[in-house]
Amino acid sequence: MAFTAAGCLALFMILCISQAYSHVEQKIHPVMKGPYTSSIEELQTKIKYQFKDKSLLAKTMTHASFSLDNNAVLNILGSEIIEAAISFHYLSKNSTISKGDLTSQKAKISNCSALSKDAFDLQLNELIRVAPKVDPKAQIIVCGCYRALFGAIGVDAKSLDVAREKFWIRQGRNNIKNVQKHFPQQDL
Repeated sequence: MAFTAAGCLALFMILCISQAYSHVEQKIHPVMKGPYTSSIEELQTKIKYQFKDKSLLAKTMTHASFSLDNNAVLNILGSEIIEAAISFHYLSKNSTISKGDLTSQKAKISNCSALSKDAFDLQLNELIRVAPKVDPKAQIIVCGCYRALFGAIGVDAKSLDVAREKFWIRQGRNNIKNVQKHFPQQDL
């Protein structure tokens, strides 16, 4: 399988983040106790993925306004994974798709407005930790958390494919029917 520059960058980031976490003793993050735990468990059920490293999931739910140990890097990785997943999906279904159509689909599916819809469905706005004056319902905050979630899945699973698969499972619930309206001749 040929890797794109974005795919190589995402794989490199997964390996670097995995290496950074490999020496960390696995402890439950302080926020991962009490009622928050049941919400986190529900989230894992919804995304059909159980995190091995719960501290990585806690980091995913931490905005930069709340802590220096936050989801910013996972957000970047998640964004790359999502865009690579979209590109791979469309190219594997239609190798003659034009650059313009592929770019259009990536923009349509990976923009903050589209991603935040699923993030709200997952109730990430109720899980993300932000500073007191920051709105956890702000689209950009929820979207960043959503992207970080797929970055964290990639790191936790040490696999781009697992993160890509979990993304499409979520998108299958939300976007495939909408995309098929625009490209009915393609088997999605």
